[in-house]
Amino acid sequence: MNAQTPNKPILIVAIFIAILTLTSLACSSNPVRISPIHISPISPTIDITLPQSLFDKASQKSDFHMGGTFENLLDRITSVELHDGYIRFIGKNNSVAGSFDLSLTAEDGMLKAAVIAVDIPGFELGDEVVTEVNQELEEVFTEVLEDSNGEVVFKEVSVVEGGLRLKIQVNIKETTIPEMQIDIN
Repeated sequence: MNAQTPNKPILIVAIFIAILTLTSLACSSNPVRISPIHISPISPTIDITLPQSLFDKASQKSDFHMGGTFENLLDRITSVELHDGYIRFIGKNNSVAGSFDLSLTAEDGMLKAAVIAVDIPGFELGDEVVTEVNQELEEVFTEVLEDSNGEVVFKEVSVVEGGLRLKIQVNIKETTIPEMQIDIN
């Protein structure tokens, strides 16, 4: 039997120190005072790349069923392709096969998405249903930004052959945890 080395030795050390601290505090009868803790604002940037293989695996497992206004374009997505500057969704509307292309960008800290091409029999880019899809996308992404109070900022979004890259900044506001007293009996 092989003993496995923990993946996070720092976590184990932190847990050990916490247990040791609590044990020593439990032996004393004096209350413990914790001074206020001040956390300065930080804004780390996170770089995420979603490879084409991830979309391929998801497409192989099952079809995606679209909801909302998208259902009027394609109600079932059978595959997703990443191209330079856009994502192509291939699927069916009832029994009619087709595709549409979706552009993703970052603008003023927001994620922007728009249908930029349609190849579905009976539909054109200027149709009302495409306009409604684009309006719905704008409303959803605006709402997401408002709900996060500017805590998540999209710095860069790029779609290239083989990958979707998202670079986001997470703004953590300055905060102070007040002084506390812990009585351990």
